[in-house]
Amino acid sequence: MTIVLNRKFLSDRLHKFANILPVAGLALLSPALWAPDATAAPILLPPFPPGIAFPVDTKDAPTFSGSTLIPSQPVFYFAGIPGWIQGKKVTNSMKVTIPKFEMMVVRGSAIRNNTVVIPPGGLYFDASPARGELPMTGSKDYFFGKQYYFVDYDARIHVRKNVVLATGKVEPVGNHLYTLLSLPIPKVIPAPLVNWRTFDGVAIRPWAFSIRWQSPSPQSPDQKPMTYLQGVVRNINNKTGSVTFSSLTGSAIHSEWWAKKRLFEGSAHPGQLLLDGNNGIVIDRIDSRHHSLTFRFIRNGLKGPSRTLVAIKTPMLPENVKARKRMIAIDKSLAVVLWPHDAISNNSVKLWVFSGVERWRTNRYSFGFDHMAYFPIACPIAHHIGGMVYNTQPIVIEPGHPVSLWGGYGRVEVVSIEGQAVQFKMSSKSGSTPVFTKTGNIDAVIGEGRAAHGILNTIDTTDLSLDKDISVKN
Repeated sequence: MTIVLNRKFLSDRLHKFANILPVAGLALLSPALWAPDATAAPILLPPFPPGIAFPVDTKDAPTFSGSTLIPSQPVFYFAGIPGWIQGKKVTNSMKVTIPKFEMMVVRGSAIRNNTVVIPPGGLYFDASPARGELPMTGSKDYFFGKQYYFVDYDARIHVRKNVVLATGKVEPVGNHLYTLLSLPIPKVIPAPLVNWRTFDGVAIRPWAFSIRWQSPSPQSPDQKPMTYLQGVVRNINNKTGSVTFSSLTGSAIHSEWWAKKRLFEGSAHPGQLLLDGNNGIVIDRIDSRHHSLTFRFIRNGLKGPSRTLVAIKTPMLPENVKARKRMIAIDKSLAVVLWPHDAISNNSVKLWVFSGVERWRTNRYSFGFDHMAYFPIACPIAHHIGGMVYNTQPIVIEPGHPVSLWGGYGRVEVVSIEGQAVQFKMSSKSGSTPVFTKTGNIDAVIGEGRAAHGILNTIDTTDLSLDKDISVKN
């Protein structure tokens, strides 16, 4: 069976779904994310002052070749690859249920010499939860069909200074890509219109980029900062059609810690052993007065040195990095995480113990796959909202010679090439998609999730053609 998908039908269907996404994103946005304590949140001007939830980093953020690519008129197939996770509902320990999705995306592909060539960063697996994830919540996600527990992460706010945005020009800040859509139009658009998306394609609408001004005025007032995505405008050049920003900010994740197994979740008492075979922890002491836990890791039946964690009460948990470091202990493949609310009481401690813990370094972790790398995705308030595993080298596909991906979890096959007309399909051990027909490339979005909806949203937005003849007299 051959399928050529109708883009208008998909766009109409997708926008109905996309309208509910900002609600899920904003559900986690509260004054506690912005203030160092329970008082009213201050107005933040980039670069952000000390005391906020995540540290500010003015160095270059992680990136990779192909990160700015957008699929060219891609095939959208929301049914996904057979056997992959599609809308599986997972409830964390905070009783929050989040659907999970696994996607495959191809972008930047081209037909060359009767083969299809995919550039580095042009093909990726994407674990795409329907809203953000945080450590200290018992959250879990699926990568290549396997379940992992989210233990901790290194999230930062990146700041770039003196950045020029122009139409069609993409600028990365953190793991966000900014594009200028329009200069201000008096009495119509009061501030520059900026499009943003993440490297894997998430583009939450209608927020979350805030414009501020180096020299605000009644005609150019500051917008209320909603997230860590902000820009301070220094100059607008109508002649060149560009905007100069004193600073642009965005969030990024440098490392994540994930566990393969949860050994324990609940209340523990002094003297209790929490083991997986010969590895785990022993509870030595619980100090209810000082809200502290003293324990030792056990490896191969041998006790290690004492470790102490302190249960801290703050409305900013689990965003507060300093507080979280005092409530999480990671020792190689073992981790202990205190419950974020009232962990210690009545000589007992509420905690998680994880085993099989691994550190997934951005652009360095590969799940053991050749020529692949992991890149975690941060939302505008620095929550984990996905993870992509992309190709680090070009992929060349000949007709009739399928390419195995991610240890065989996925496969891409070019059925035929006739001139610029190409037929292709994606598959897994459970089955395959229909055969798709395209011209010039095999760019495709296979599966649902935030990234899939964001990609279509971005395509529709960046294709927007504003009427250049609009003018309004002051």
